[in-house]
Amino acid sequence: MSVSVTGSMGRWLIVSGLILLAMLFSWEVFAADVNVVDVRRNIPLADDAPIYKDFYLNGGDSSGLKKNMVVTVFRKLSVRDSSGTTTFGDLEIPVGQLKVIMSAGRVAVAREFKLISRDDEPMLEQTGIMIGDRVDFQGSFIDKK
Repeated sequence: MSVSVTGSMGRWLIVSGLILLAMLFSWEVFAADVNVVDVRRNIPLADDAPIYKDFYLNGGDSSGLKKNMVVTVFRKLSVRDSSGTTTFGDLEIPVGQLKVIMSAGRVAVAREFKLISRDDEPMLEQTGIMIGDRVDFQGSFIDKK
């Protein structure tokens, strides 16, 4: 009798462990931030040819990004003392807005919609949107233009 109770208890523990493991993996997949992962710029062949700068995002339809959606981009800035040895904390500073021009599966392509003025925001060492910046969906909207 004790063997069957121990066996069923072991199976229960294994099944519950597998369920917990599956939940942790799904949390990682669905909780992942959307970031700028690549930036590409065309090389115009004429002076009057338009210059495009495409920002590739590691989230697409599966993350809720849609064509003509405008999202805000933030950069994480670590605040350190002058020697660089002590970190006081991190700030997330708004950099600008991107407008999605294409979204498919797990990737989207966006173009610069607007840069946020530094008048009322902390300055950045590198201006403009760049690889590693985080995309935030809060306050996003669909541009009707």
